[in-house]
Amino acid sequence: MYFSRIKVPLPGMELGHVNVYVVKCGDGFGLVDVGLATYEAALALLRGLKAIGIKPQEVAKVFLTHFHADHITLAQFLAEVASPDFYIGAEELGWAAPSFDELAKMYAEEYKRHGAPPEVYEAYLKLHPMSRYRRAFEDVWKLPWRGVRDGEELDCGLRAVHTPGHTPGHTVYMSQGAVFTGDHVLPKITPNISWYPKPGFNPLKEYLSSLRKTRLEARGLPAHGEEIPNLADRVDQLIQHHEERLAEVLSVLKEPMTTYEVAKRITWDAGPFDQFDVYNKMFAVGEAYSHLLYLEEMGKVRRIEGEVVRWAPA
Repeated sequence: MYFSRIKVPLPGMELGHVNVYVVKCGDGFGLVDVGLATYEAALALLRGLKAIGIKPQEVAKVFLTHFHADHITLAQFLAEVASPDFYIGAEELGWAAPSFDELAKMYAEEYKRHGAPPEVYEAYLKLHPMSRYRRAFEDVWKLPWRGVRDGEELDCGLRAVHTPGHTPGHTVYMSQGAVFTGDHVLPKITPNISWYPKPGFNPLKEYLSSLRKTRLEARGLPAHGEEIPNLADRVDQLIQHHEERLAEVLSVLKEPMTTYEVAKRITWDAGPFDQFDVYNKMFAVGEAYSHLLYLEEMGKVRRIEGEVVRWAPA
């Protein structure tokens, strides 16, 4: 399989860059993910295509793994310089909302109910990508998307595999011994698995199921970082991480606590919770919430409803 990687920068983001993969597609080319709507990213994408001898007009297909700013918001720019068909998981189209201000408010209100203090959730409303890149999100939403189904055979020799967890409709693309994993499987960090405002969606349960679908002896081509030599080995590491995290959440929950309080007490590879910026605190709260939802469905913890939600051992 022919593919090339273009490292598209993410200014101001800890991840540093997103990998945009170029695949051969008939007489033209396809891209897996496109990048963030910034001047630096647009320039890097055009220069990256030029470096491998591809004109923007030759990009015929764009396959998006999920609806996050660093993967998708440059799509409108690409639509202006080329005329590609745009593909994304059908489930992703079903949950994303055209009013991104309202969606950001839904997150902030939910995390407020789970113990986030005002200075955290109010700052989150200003910092969240749906607020910072609102115009780009709204433009991208209006593109003529085609929703792809789980297992669907696509052009460019790709097969779509629905992998909910990081988002409700996250999709990876498989081809000849390699998997373009998006944010489903990353080489060094564990993808953020957080609560989503989708009724009945249990993010960690879905994610663990999705990991088992992609436990393959194959190369992993992630959206961030370097190639994963053996996808099955990395999947095993991620499953073990979440099993350990579930045990840790149970170990700290000795008395009724809010989700925010649980997030403060569990360990994070990035350092102490109190040293996180607002954005990473909300990531941590979302991650703690997803584990509590999973434990609730298992009957290990119970929810105590009130003005602020608390959790207790079952």
